[in-house]
Amino acid sequence: MKNPWFIKLHFPQSKAFDIVKVSRPYFVVPWHFHPEIEIMLLTSGSGTRFVGDSIENFNATELVMVGANLAHVWKNGAEHFGHKANNLAGAMYIVLKETELRDLLMHEEMEPVRSLFLRAQRGIKFGDEITKKIGEMILAAYQQSGPQQLVSFLTILKEMSETSDYRYLCSPNYRQKVDEHDLSKLDSVLDYLIMNYKNEVRLEDVADIANMSLTAFCRYFKERTFKTVIQFLNEIRIEHAQKLLIESQYNVDKISLECGFHNITNFYQQFQKITGTTPLNFRKKNLTKIY
Repeated sequence: MKNPWFIKLHFPQSKAFDIVKVSRPYFVVPWHFHPEIEIMLLTSGSGTRFVGDSIENFNATELVMVGANLAHVWKNGAEHFGHKANNLAGAMYIVLKETELRDLLMHEEMEPVRSLFLRAQRGIKFGDEITKKIGEMILAAYQQSGPQQLVSFLTILKEMSETSDYRYLCSPNYRQKVDEHDLSKLDSVLDYLIMNYKNEVRLEDVADIANMSLTAFCRYFKERTFKTVIQFLNEIRIEHAQKLLIESQYNVDKISLECGFHNITNFYQQFQKITGTTPLNFRKKNLTKIY
């Protein structure tokens, strides 16, 4: 496959991990990698799974753990496409940064989890029995919050680290070439954009973070993310707008300002370009999710 994309997950800055649930006609994320470790529970759909140098068919339900910066993608089969397709691709996944758990992982009691994270560098597929058990735990954790969710998360890691019901996906000699210094620089830039998307962002300020000239930085960013800085920024803003449309009763003008758009016309244009619908239509389709 072609070189994987580096993707910046919009990881909550205040959390040690995040649990996400998705359901759509087919998976849309391209062949990619990211510094976060990912625990992927497939709940519906079928197709082909690519992890490192591993290529296998998948069917729901399966549980896979992908280590930091390991390239991966789930591609759905033909039954998910076309006007007559009615199959859904569904998944629940946990994303976590090992660096966010560094202090906790130093303790002797966490040695099995440290070993699990190391093994995940080759990609791990778990057996049916442990998948069923962990799947139920992930679903329960998704519905929890606060300390209860944190305890469930640690219990999930404990169960995954102790089971022998698993196999590796990548071959023993597989090594993905990653420039750690380059990734660290890009990660700093993306963190800045995610933290400041509500404000006016000057490209010169972002280029300074990367210690590059404006022209060199814009080329560098596009080569690594396949997007311009403005495209990336608009996607962050529209993602936040979708959240506010579902979870709040703010009017569209207020949501536009909350998301960093100071021109309502531009907000409408970017929302439709990225989501394929208008803010009001998006809210109507998701009325059941409001309160």
